[in-house]
Amino acid sequence: MDVLSDTMGVDFGGYLSRVLHDVRLNWYSLIPEVARPPIMKKGKVTIEFAITKNGGVSGMTLVGPSGDISLDRAAWGGITASNPFPPLPTQFPGQYIALRFHFYYNPDTNELQ
Repeated sequence: MDVLSDTMGVDFGGYLSRVLHDVRLNWYSLIPEVARPPIMKKGKVTIEFAITKNGGVSGMTLVGPSGDISLDRAAWGGITASNPFPPLPTQFPGQYIALRFHFYYNPDTNELQ
């Protein structure tokens, strides 16, 4: 996960851990059969979106499709199924925080470095 916004000095560590946990949990339940044994299809999906002050998702964009619609849909669903997230930290003065998520399906070890 990449943070694309200025955090304005606010520590988002705990908040982003929760966001990542929720998305991962929802995504895992949606991973298609082609990405599971025995087929083990490989792919990477990149999605950018913003979380608004109240925790809602806006501006979701598929910026790096995998080439397999079922992999793309599972990654997309991992985010939409997590919507809404908790509200942004109260000390954050911004209106939203922009994020980029990378979803890896059966990656080679060197892809994650």
